[in-house]
Amino acid sequence: MKEILQENSDAVRQAGEALVEIGTELAAGRIENALGRLEAAQQQYLAWAELDQAIIDIQEAVHDRKNTLAVRQILTELVSTILGNALRTGMH
Repeated sequence: MKEILQENSDAVRQAGEALVEIGTELAAGRIENALGRLEAAQQQYLAWAELDQAIIDIQEAVHDRKNTLAVRQILTELVSTILGNALRTGMH
């Protein structure tokens, strides 16, 4: 998984930045703004196609592993960390 994320580091970085912006809006209670940012990000970043491929690659890697639950837990923790940071950023 680490290699896949590193291979797509630009897309991952852009997606992370977009997540922080969206999370900031959500944390401030501006749901409509967050949804607008999400839509804009999906249209703006061509790298999202690269991220989609990275997701497919990760899903294939997960499929090949016996311990799928552990991999899902790691991904959940990663998303939780990103969202948590986004929420904390929005509160400051």
